[in-house]
Amino acid sequence: MNHDDTGVTPPPAAGAPATERTPDPAPRGGVAEAIFAEVEQMTAGGAMSKSDAFEDISRRTGRRAGTVAANYYRIARKRGVALQPRGRRGTARAQATSGTGTTADALAAAEKALADLAAAVRAQEDELTRLREQAEQFAKLREIIARNA
Repeated sequence: MNHDDTGVTPPPAAGAPATERTPDPAPRGGVAEAIFAEVEQMTAGGAMSKSDAFEDISRRTGRRAGTVAANYYRIARKRGVALQPRGRRGTARAQATSGTGTTADALAAAEKALADLAAAVRAQEDELTRLREQAEQFAKLREIIARNA
């Protein structure tokens, strides 16, 4: 192979057939397989949770934890590993239907929020009444001051 005086192999000339191909650092799917094996080893016997394993691998490899998890679960599904179904996240409705919260809990929270709102409206009404009374008193004072001025 020809090298220039820097010791670096120059790229092939345009249109010339490539004579060598740089091998991939890992065979296709090899990174995911390695992640799967490492997570399985780290979590064996309950030593660590999968989430913690994903975070640990993420810190060491520079990959995002979500990417690590996606690689792990892709291989787990491919191998037919029994996985727990994912729960729904987000809204109260989703929580009420996913088992993380009951409908009764959601109704109780809604009732409490409504009671808090009603209390706030009553407090505002009381304050408005008090401010109107003070405004009337100030108006009377202004009349008295205007007559004596």
